[in-house]
Amino acid sequence: MGEKNTFLDSYKKKIADQAENKAEESAMPEGTSSAAESQKTNMKYELESGFKKPIKPSTTVVQDSKKSRRIITAAVIGTGVLLCIAIVIFLLMNQSIEVVDLTGWTENNAQLWARENGIILQIEEEYSDEVEAGKIMSQSIPAGTKIKKGDFVKLTISLGPDLSVTLPIPDFLAMTKEEVEAWAAENHMTKVRITTEYSDEVEAGRVIRYEINDERVVGEVRRDSPIYIVVSKGPEDETAATITVPNFKQMAISECYAFANENEIILTIEEQYDDYIPAGSVISQSIKPEEKVSKGTEIILVVSKGKLITVPDFSGYSKEKATAVAGQLGIPITIVERYSSYPAGAFISQSIKAGSEYNTGDILEISYSLGNEVVIQSFVGQTRDAIENWAKELNAQGANIKIKAVNTSSNSPKGTIIHQDKANTVIGVNATINITVSSGKIVFVPDFVAPEGSGYDVAITREKAIAMCEELNIVPIFEKAAKSGRLPGEIWSQSIAAGTEVTEGTKIILKYVPVEKVKVPNFENMTKEEIMAGNYNRMFDIRFEIGTEYVDGYAGKVYQQSLTANTYTTSGSVIILTIGPDQPLVPSPGEE
Repeated sequence: MGEKNTFLDSYKKKIADQAENKAEESAMPEGTSSAAESQKTNMKYELESGFKKPIKPSTTVVQDSKKSRRIITAAVIGTGVLLCIAIVIFLLMNQSIEVVDLTGWTENNAQLWARENGIILQIEEEYSDEVEAGKIMSQSIPAGTKIKKGDFVKLTISLGPDLSVTLPIPDFLAMTKEEVEAWAAENHMTKVRITTEYSDEVEAGRVIRYEINDERVVGEVRRDSPIYIVVSKGPEDETAATITVPNFKQMAISECYAFANENEIILTIEEQYDDYIPAGSVISQSIKPEEKVSKGTEIILVVSKGKLITVPDFSGYSKEKATAVAGQLGIPITIVERYSSYPAGAFISQSIKAGSEYNTGDILEISYSLGNEVVIQSFVGQTRDAIENWAKELNAQGANIKIKAVNTSSNSPKGTIIHQDKANTVIGVNATINITVSSGKIVFVPDFVAPEGSGYDVAITREKAIAMCEELNIVPIFEKAAKSGRLPGEIWSQSIAAGTEVTEGTKIILKYVPVEKVKVPNFENMTKEEIMAGNYNRMFDIRFEIGTEYVDGYAGKVYQQSLTANTYTTSGSVIILTIGPDQPLVPSPGEE
């Protein structure tokens, strides 16, 4: 009993230990071995064999190789595409542009030229006594030079005379009115005002006194210094009637001129902008109202030009907004649309520079783009003129569409378009459209010249030639030319050899013998053989017909002719001769 219990206890312990080991193995990290397995391994005896299991080829390397080839192919294609793009960009950027002579142009016009040709302008400004303000004085690249798109051209634009330039004050008191005016013009003086008055001491035409109102300079004057000069009119005529000066501020300009004409005074109008006084109204007058003056006195009126209007920059405005803004400012505008490299609806240019002073009466032209694409329909079946007129209308708006035509023979009428390489699609401006135009159907030139010595039954006359040409749709041009051995009216020469291939509408020169008047013989009672033996077929185009009824005594003989005997007709005329049957016609059964 004791041994049995010992064995049983030992066995139960073994079972419990195994269960505990399994629990520990399940709880151990992956990759570690249990003590039992380690022991078991240590107890295992193995013999090392010389046999080695062959290594299974890996498909991963093949797949990587294919993937690499795809990557290399894609890289090659991508490189090619990039190379093509680079070539196109290089060609576009290296397209040569011939520089034009821009001197004397306005900046606005120069910018238009530059935008159209892809040139970038660099603007510099300089004062100039010779070149009008706003005009181009010089350019960095001479006219005629070839440059690339994207290149820079430097322009120098005149600011006009520098008004800050100072000059010594001349001896005005020793000068005449004409000398003062000449000095002012030569030195670009902008504010010299000359008035006249009577003087008993100073000779007429010479300066009595002057006044310079400019605190900016001392001992000299600037070009914009206000200078007032009074010139003598000589002694006053005491017998002259005096005129009371009105208040011109209360009068319209037309009334001012009427007053001056009626009273023989000189009226000088000077204009200046004023934000408050309406345009056309008098701001001031050189002689106060109610003062007395004599005939010939000069009165200067300063008249308002209204509020100064500065031309805005329309580049950021749509057509509708530009129209509204110009209307609010009182600037009349014209909208011009043309094709260009800009997108449709984009601003291109304005004829008056932004920021400049608007002068009443000027019309501002604003250009907008119609885009850089044109819809081209199919002109196949229409004439060449149709597509060329279409292109002409678009080119008037800057599209620059070119039509390139080749001719080929076909069954279509001459001048008809039978092929068009671009149709019912969208094309870019500056595109070329290739068309194939029908030159007409091919026909063979007939033989208009009969063997020499032929009669009119074989010879070709003008009438026959006309019929033959109409059938083939070629154009005959007849020329009279005598030719021995040929019949009157007979064609004896043709400018294009018989059998030659030509297109419909081709012109051919046919020479013929001038026709004559001939007397029609009496062919009655003559046989066909007698007529042919008499060479009458060299006088007429004879057509023989067998009569439908028997005529006694005229069997085989002519009993009727289409042209009356002994009358006159042209040689070669057609004459029909009716010959009687050889015997009476036997009626069919049932006929009487």
